[in-house]
Amino acid sequence: MRNSVKNFDAAPFDLTKVFDSVQSLHLANSPREKLVVILGATSTGKSSLALELARRFDTEIISADSMAVYKRFNVGTAKPTQADLERVPHHLINILDAEDKFSVGEFVRLARPIITALNLRGRIPIVAGGTGLYIQALVEGYELSAGKSLISHYKRTGELIYTAQIYGLTTERAELYDRINQRTEKMFADGLIDEVKSLLASGISPAAQAMRGIGYKEAVEYLQGDATLDETISKVAQATRNFAKRQLTWYRRMQYITWLKI
Repeated sequence: MRNSVKNFDAAPFDLTKVFDSVQSLHLANSPREKLVVILGATSTGKSSLALELARRFDTEIISADSMAVYKRFNVGTAKPTQADLERVPHHLINILDAEDKFSVGEFVRLARPIITALNLRGRIPIVAGGTGLYIQALVEGYELSAGKSLISHYKRTGELIYTAQIYGLTTERAELYDRINQRTEKMFADGLIDEVKSLLASGISPAAQAMRGIGYKEAVEYLQGDATLDETISKVAQATRNFAKRQLTWYRRMQYITWLKI
C-alpha cells in the first residue's frame, strides 16, 4: 500500500492550481468534448473537490460510484447531502432500486449523453467517484466488438475520447487508514444500522444487489446476531481498507491521471 501510493508521484494539492487548470481547459480549443474527472481511493475527499469545482464553474457532477445509484442507500454510501444535491445538479445518483443490477456498460451508456448535453451548453461536466473501471471505460472509449470483447479506443490510438483533466487524490497509507477508520465510525454514528434495519423492514432482501455493498452486508450480519457492534465496525473498516488497496491497484493502469497529494 505504501509503495503503491508513492509510485503515483503526486504533487502537493493546491486548489488554486486546480482551478487554473480547469479554467485553461475551458479556454482550450478542442474538437473533442471536454471533461474533468476526480477519482481516488475511498475517503480522500473526491466529493468535496467535485462540489468546489462545480460551484466555481457552474457545472454539474456525474457520479462514478457503483453504490450511489441505489435509492435509499444513503449513510453507507456517503452520498452528497440533500443540501449539496440541491446546490449542484448530480447525475446517476438514486436511480435504481436495491434489487437492480448496474454495470460498467450501463454507466457508460448513461454518462455519455449527459457529457454531450453539458458540453453543448458550454459547461464541462465533472465525473467524480472511485469506481475505476467505470471511469476507465468512459474516458478510454471502451466498445463491444462484434465478438463481444471490449475494444479500447485509447489502446488503439493512444488518445482518450475526451479532452480531459483527470485528477487523482492520494495520501500516505497511515493518513488514508485514519480517514477510513474515521469515516467508518461516522457512518455508524450517523445511523447505518437503523438505515439497514429500515431497508430490511420495507421488504428489501439481504440478498439484494445493493445489500452486498461494504457496510450493508456487515450490518445485516450484525442484525442477524452474527457479530457484535464493535466486531461489525472493525469488519467494515477492514473491508474498506482492502477496497482502497484494490482501487489503487486499478488506478496504476491509468497512466494519464494527474495525482495530487492531500
